[in-house]
Amino acid sequence: MFQPSSRSETLVTKALQGLEPIPMEQITARIPELSWNEVFHVVDSLSRRGDLVLRREGFTYYLSLPRMSQVPA
Repeated sequence: MFQPSSRSETLVTKALQGLEPIPMEQITARIPELSWNEVFHVVDSLSRRGDLVLRREGFTYYLSLPRMSQVPA
């Protein structure tokens, strides 16, 4: 289970909850209290840990939360 390690990580993950993949520019607009550099750093950290999916299409980067796979008991 994902445990954010900073306030910035919490803000980014909450902004992505329940959304389809959105362009990185849109996430920066949804979190005005963070600078673009702060968002970039958080996205980099979360994607390296597997807590965020970062996908590139052309010149646009899309962000989303990973889908939780459910294993039958």
